[in-house]
Amino acid sequence: MSSVLRKHLKVDNSHTIHIVLPPEMGADVDVIIYSGSPNKVPAQQESLEIAQLMDASGFAKNILNSAEEDCWNDL
Repeated sequence: MSSVLRKHLKVDNSHTIHIVLPPEMGADVDVIIYSGSPNKVPAQQESLEIAQLMDASGFAKNILNSAEEDCWNDL
C-alpha cells in the first residue's frame, strides 16, 4: 500500500526545502517537485499539470503500453 504526502513548502535562504516523512512511508520514496504559486491553482489546472508530469515520467509509455497491461484492452 502506498502513501501520499502533499505539502506546500517555502524554500529557505539557501534555496533548500526540508521534508520530515512519517515513519509509515518507509525509507524508499519518490519525489516530484513542481513550482507552486501564491494563488491556489484551480483543481482542473492542477490535475492537468499532474497528468503532464506522469506523462513526462514515462509511466504511460512504460507501464500502460506494456504487453502485460495490454490484456485490459480486451475487456
